[in-house]
Amino acid sequence: MTTRSTMKWMFAVGIAGLVAACSMAKSTPGQDPRTETNATQVTWTDGKPAIAITCKEPGACQTRAVAMCNSTGGAYATLKMENMPTRGDMSEVRGAASVIIRCGA
Repeated sequence: MTTRSTMKWMFAVGIAGLVAACSMAKSTPGQDPRTETNATQVTWTDGKPAIAITCKEPGACQTRAVAMCNSTGGAYATLKMENMPTRGDMSEVRGAASVIIRCGA
């Protein structure tokens, strides 16, 4: 009886861990196929470092921004946004979306 409940508990914890690992965005610069984003380190007009993110899907830029700013608890400031997607828009017409952020809002 105890073995069965322990096995069920371990299975549930394993599934929860797998779901969490698969849903997390990449927290380092480069391409992230899970969120279809690309993040690069850039220097903003004030001479300070920032992060430029391009995305295709609604919410993907935000998900990636939070992951990139994990060291600040996901806090970031938006410096510039262009062509942000919304549900139901035509990305072929709109073009690629991009955002420039700085961690630690």
